[in-house]
Amino acid sequence: MLKKDEHTSVKKECLGQEKKANALHSQDQHFKGCLKYSPIPSNKKGRTTNIYNKELIMKKLIFCLFVYATVCTAAEMRTWTSTSGTSLEAELMEYANRTVVLKTAAGRKLTLPLAKLVPEDQVHITNWAQGQEKVQAKTQSVSNSATDTDDQATLKGGLADLLPENLLDSRGKEVSRNKLAGKTVGFYFSAHWCPPCRTFTPNLVKFRDDNKDDFEIVFVSSDKSPQAQMDYMKETNMKWLTLPHRGKAANSLASKYGVRGIPALIIVSPNGETITKNGRGDVSGNPKGALASWEKSI
Repeated sequence: MLKKDEHTSVKKECLGQEKKANALHSQDQHFKGCLKYSPIPSNKKGRTTNIYNKELIMKKLIFCLFVYATVCTAAEMRTWTSTSGTSLEAELMEYANRTVVLKTAAGRKLTLPLAKLVPEDQVHITNWAQGQEKVQAKTQSVSNSATDTDDQATLKGGLADLLPENLLDSRGKEVSRNKLAGKTVGFYFSAHWCPPCRTFTPNLVKFRDDNKDDFEIVFVSSDKSPQAQMDYMKETNMKWLTLPHRGKAANSLASKYGVRGIPALIIVSPNGETITKNGRGDVSGNPKGALASWEKSI
């Protein structure tokens, strides 16, 4: 139960209803402004694009929702009245399991059953809690959408015809081929038992990591077993994708590009058109300019 002397020890810090409303309006306008898309300007290669930076937008939207949620759900300093008639000015901090946590301006926290407050205060608290739940649910929904942004792009054209629907990541977990959408792709034919491969692979790993936003590798293994394939990827820190060991797709690619020796790096456009079969030479001889050279050929 609230003590009568609490009221005299607390300093009033209420912002006032008008000031609170203005603050909410300001934050609401900021929130709405965050939803506007901004086109990416021409890139360094001089090609104008109309696509949007989805990842940046989604991160910005999540931040705005967080700010919006904070403003909308934060309880202002107000006067609470107990069923016995005593009152206290405090801020609502938590409400769960019909238990209320209030915090005075002096920093003291009070925990009491919801039933100890007058009906008007009980309604205020339940409405506040429901508002919190709605905003948190919306924030989580947007967060999930941001996580799934990459999967919304669909691999199209000839590249989709070359690959199965699911590939493997460096841990052997199935992932959608759609992760390659919009990227220049290198089919890397290699194996751990091959000395020239072990010499070239670290250079390719660095090249891929430096250009991972626009370029990705699909490893086509000639290792002796699936375990040897995954061990090779782990040992050399390959963070790219691969095909099941000597599966139908891997054999089809080797046949299509006439691969007779390894290492071999075949570069294809986002639409699956062959750019060069000498990717190894390009990466070794011109690591800083190879990707730009390939993209000019698209």
